[in-house]
Amino acid sequence: MSTTATARRAVTPRPTAGRLRLRPTRRGRGFVVGIVDAAGPDTNGFAPRDRVTWRDTGEELPELLIMDQDDVLGVPSWISDEQVVSYLGAGLIARALVRTRPFARGEEVRVVSTDPLVRQMTAAWASSLGARVVDGSAAVRIQDDPQARRSVAGSHGRLAQAAVEVFQAIRAGVFDHVKPIGAARSRELAA
Repeated sequence: MSTTATARRAVTPRPTAGRLRLRPTRRGRGFVVGIVDAAGPDTNGFAPRDRVTWRDTGEELPELLIMDQDDVLGVPSWISDEQVVSYLGAGLIARALVRTRPFARGEEVRVVSTDPLVRQMTAAWASSLGARVVDGSAAVRIQDDPQARRSVAGSHGRLAQAAVEVFQAIRAGVFDHVKPIGAARSRELAA
């Protein structure tokens, strides 16, 4: 066995109760996607080879890392790694914006955000719910603001449910006409 393989094994221990050993595969736009390499005892809902995602802290990623199971979200098989890193962050914000500013089917809605991807995804989601998205004045104004963004960072259970809704919207084609912005910043990690 080489000294590199020995050193790598010594640095990444087996996961303890409720923790996962993860192998990152792709990162971009605030999230990292990876594969569960090993699951510790009393880990609920995750098994080796499952795909998961977690918030990107910006730190350099080792080949393997240990995380608490409550800090990761499961990724369904119909969602690609590229879709996760391109759409999940902005999709979570879009979901929060659409849910916090109700509108009626057929009502004119204006979406305001300094982030073009959040604006496009919110408009697409509002349209899929029956709104008529306009650029000018409208009866309803959906404004991207810090409070809406804070609602995304709620408890793990709320975040997991929100992510499921974003993944379902991706599967339903809600964002098919939204091109990922900044996808070039997405980076595939060594597998």
